[in-house]
Amino acid sequence: MKIASNSIKRGLAIGAIALAAASLSQGSALSQETTQINLISAPFGTGSYVMGSALEEISKKSDIGVTITHSESPGFVFNIKKLDNEPELKTNTIVGSGGGVQGLAKAGVEPFDKKYPGFKLIANYNLNSSWLATLDKNIKTIEDLKGKKVAVGRRAQINWAIQPVAILRDGWGLSDKDVNIQYVGTKESVDALLDGTADAAIVGGYIDPVSDRMMLSPQTIEFLASGRNPHHLDWGADMVTKAREAGVSMANVTIPAGVDPTITEPMAGFADSVAWMVAPEFPEEVAYKVTKLILDNIEKFGEYQATGKLMSPKGMIYGWDPEDIHPGALRAYREAGLID
Repeated sequence: MKIASNSIKRGLAIGAIALAAASLSQGSALSQETTQINLISAPFGTGSYVMGSALEEISKKSDIGVTITHSESPGFVFNIKKLDNEPELKTNTIVGSGGGVQGLAKAGVEPFDKKYPGFKLIANYNLNSSWLATLDKNIKTIEDLKGKKVAVGRRAQINWAIQPVAILRDGWGLSDKDVNIQYVGTKESVDALLDGTADAAIVGGYIDPVSDRMMLSPQTIEFLASGRNPHHLDWGADMVTKAREAGVSMANVTIPAGVDPTITEPMAGFADSVAWMVAPEFPEEVAYKVTKLILDNIEKFGEYQATGKLMSPKGMIYGWDPEDIHPGALRAYREAGLID
């Protein structure tokens, strides 16, 4: 009985130690609670959706104390309206957005029904650039499009329709009477050029203006692989600037020669940010941690999406002024020496 009694005592002692360890572990876990953040991006299958999923997975493998849960959305316009309708989301939600759509929202112009407050930048994850191509040898500049049919993306597409049309109108001064704009879609636009129902069509891709690296969009690659010999039209740096000053947000960039064999000279173009953004109410410390997470893991995004290989630290803030960046993110960029 004495041996049994001692065994019981030893068992109780071990149990007490285990219980104390578990309690200590639980207390430690509680002291390092993870902040849960939502991310709504864009429709399933888009590049923005894939990049959002990448950020979620990278956050879950990190130990920064912030976990991101990603879900799809109908698109960037929807994201702005959703946070306006559900203000409680402003403190815990990152959204897919960009400079172009932000400018339209703040101005309250189509596709928006009123003026919406602006978001603050966390980081660009893509920069989209597009221009016009033609198969007509007589069309050498944008001015030669007078009286011609120009196929672009759908009306609500910022990069593939709204911004290019703004350069035509506000930059080059070409009205609806001068140019017949056809809003058909990105793939449909190059199809129209190939079958002769359009004289020029929108093409383009994704660019890192810091390194001059570029990746063409799928429909552009398909078009250029058709064996035809297109001529690419230079937007003109001054015309891009005019369109921006008229109210449509975009940045000047140079399309590098050689991104395709048919692009033999650098072209003046524009770029629009495709970015993760937050409301001003978003917590500063969380914004700081998320931005640091992206900076520290920037090389990993290329493992999820080809365009992720174009990400660069300086590219994450390209086209934005410091006042457009969330204070928490700004602190991370200043620590990294990217902003004075």
